[in-house]
Formats: sequence, C-alpha cells, structure tokens
Amino acid sequence: MSQVAFWAPARGHGAATSNVIAVSTMIALDYFARIMITHTRRTKTAMENAFSRSGAGESNLVPFCEYGVSALERLLESDKLTPERIQDYTKPIVKDRLDLLPGSRKGEYEPSLCHEDTLPYIVKSASRYYDVTFVDVGDEADEGAAAAILRTSDMIVVNLSQNIDVLERYFDKELWVESLHIKPLVLVLGNYDENSKYNAVNIARKYKWKQPIYTVPHFTGFLDASNEKNILEFFLRNRNVGSKHPAYAFITEVRRLSKALLNELGVDTKFLQERGA
Repeated sequence: MSQVAFWAPARGHGAATSNVIAVSTMIALDYFARIMITHTRRTKTAMENAFSRSGAGESNLVPFCEYGVSALERLLESDKLTPERIQDYTKPIVKDRLDLLPGSRKGEYEPSLCHEDTLPYIVKSASRYYDVTFVDVGDEADEGAAAAILRTSDMIVVNLSQNIDVLERYFDKELWVESLHIKPLVLVLGNYDENSKYNAVNIARKYKWKQPIYTVPHFTGFLDASNEKNILEFFLRNRNVGSKHPAYAFITEVRRLSKALLNELGVDTKFLQERGA
C-alpha cells in the first residue's frame, strides 16, 4: 500500500496532472487494484474536471456536496476518520478500482489546517486502505501540504517537459527540492514529442541519466477527452487499439509507465491482472 507524488519542477512544464490522470485510469482498467487520486490545491482542478462526466455512481452514504477533503477534515476534527471511511467521501470513477478525492472546497486564501497538516494525514491514512494513492502536487513543493506529501511519499514521479532550460536546471539540481535527494525517482516527459531533437534517448545521453525516462506522448484525442470531461470513456474506447490506430503510441507509453510504477513499488502486476480476470 503505497503513496506516490506526481511533481513538476516548473509551472506549465511536464503535464503532471494529465500524467497522473492517464496513469491512474490505465492501472484501474488493466489491474484489479484499489487506486485513489487527489491533489494539493484548494480549488477545483483539471483532475476533477476530467472525470466530471465519468463515474461508477455516487456514494450511497453522503450527497455529492459532502465529498472531498473538506468533508474528511470535519470527520477528522470529530475523531471519526478511519482509512476505511475515506472511500465513502470520494467520487467512484471505476467501481472498486479508482476513486477521486476532490480537493478542499475552502477558498484559496481562507485559513485551513487542511493545506498544512490535515491533507497529508488523510492521504497517509488512505494509503492504509488503497493499494496505491496518487497525489498531484503540481509544481508546489516548498511548504504546506505539498512539501509534506513529498516527504511522506514512497516515490516521486518527476514530470519534465522537453524545454531545454527546464532540463538544464533540473539535471543541474537547481530545481531540486529536499525530498528528491532521499526518495526513489521516476522521470517522465509529459506532452511528449518524439520528433523533437530533445527526445528521451538524447536527453538521457546528454545528461548521462542511466535510469529509464518514460514518456506520455502528446495526443489530441486525450486532450479533447479532458476538455469534454470524459477521460474514462476515452480509455475504455482506446485501451486495446491496434498498432495502426492513432491512439496506439499514447496508450502503449501510458501502459508502459503504469506497469513500471507498480513494479518499482513492488506490486505483483501479474497477480493483479489474474485477480481482475
């Protein structure tokens, strides 16, 4: 039962949110694993929008207005929060496999313990129930919940772009935060263009990076599905396409990254596939 943070070293580069959406959905459809996804922001994000038209039905225990971090914060304050109860306050995306925990409904500048102490505690508690909990921390890292999430995660997925300035500053460790020095790292190039001079092979060679560099290719169909708030339908329709299909490269690379993350976490992917067969 693991916690994974998706982090980007520079705002607008790396597509961390899109990457965690793609990976979590792929894992939920390929494996019988309990996955929860959430984020550290106080406002509604692209993660929540991407699944607005998707879902396995609302919780039977609480109305939709009571979902999310704010509801769990109140539960924690009343000393009623348990790892098993967290699922009741999520939005189910794939039944028994993928749940979305919406962020706090408090305003950006409204005082809230959630952004400092409560959210990391909730996420850590969720990791005792879910097989994997994915947290999108975006480009945040220096303080508050994001810094705590990075410190307590079992792995950090570093989301990079093919921008040479960002790459130089990252590999020179100028953009590194403290947690990157002590945690297992997985590098991903988001919104990836394989025809760029700065492809994964050349980047690894240039910066003498010996570990794999994974990619999530740019694909218009995925972006359209995000805009149309129906990511789940996109993956259900395209997850088994053939090699000549326009979505094949995107699906193949997302699946490769998803399996690699599970393997790095020590998850028996063969067992999870057989369990879900």
